[in-house]
Amino acid sequence: MPVPPSRPKTASTRERLLNASLKAFGHNDYQAVSTREIVELAEANISAISYHFGGKKQLYLATAEYLAGSIRANLQKVIGDIESSLDGRTAEDCRPLLKQLIHALAHDILEGELSADAAGFIFREQLHPTGAFDILFHELMNPMQRIFEDLLACSLDKPTDNQQLKLLTHALLGQILIFRVGQTTILRRLGIEGFASPDITRIAELITSNTLAAIDARRQPDT
Repeated sequence: MPVPPSRPKTASTRERLLNASLKAFGHNDYQAVSTREIVELAEANISAISYHFGGKKQLYLATAEYLAGSIRANLQKVIGDIESSLDGRTAEDCRPLLKQLIHALAHDILEGELSADAAGFIFREQLHPTGAFDILFHELMNPMQRIFEDLLACSLDKPTDNQQLKLLTHALLGQILIFRVGQTTILRRLGIEGFASPDITRIAELITSNTLAAIDARRQPDT
C-alpha cells in the first residue's frame, strides 16, 4: 500500500510529484522505483510525470535540484547573515558564527521537513554517483562546505582554499552527518525512538565544542 503523500493535496501536482519522488528514491534504488509508485504517492495522473518532467530520469534529476534548493532555502537566512558578517572579522568574531552554522545545519539535517527522505537520496548518490550527484555537489554540498571552510579559515586566521582546510572541513561536518547516517544506532543506544529538538540542540553543542577544540589545537604555536 502506498505511503500517504508527504504534501497536502492542495500543493501543485509538480510539487507533489517531487516530494513523492524524493520519498520513493530516498528509500529505494533508482531501478526499484516505478513511475506508477511515484504518481500513486503523489495522487497524480499516470501521465503527470511525462507532462511535467518528460520521464523518470528527468524527474530524478529535478528531485535532486528540488532537494538542494529546499535545504538552501531553509538555511538561507543563517548563511546570509554569516556571509554579510565575514568581512573584517577577527578569529574570535568567527567562533560564534561557526556555532550558529553548526546549530542550523544540525537542526535541518536531523529534523528538517525533508531530512528522513533526503538522507537516503544523498547517501545513494555518494555511493553510486549519477548526474544527480553533480547537481547536489554544485548546488548544495560545495556551497555549504565553502561557508564552513571560510569560517574555519577565519577562526584559524589562515588563508582559505587549501587542501588541509578542506580535509578539516569535511571531518568536522562529518560529526553532524553521522547523527543522520547512524541515527538508528544512536537512538537504540540512547533508548529513545527519535530526536526531540532539545536533543538536537545538545548534539549541536557537543559538535560545536569539538569543533572549537579542534580549532584551538591547531592554533597552538607548536602545531
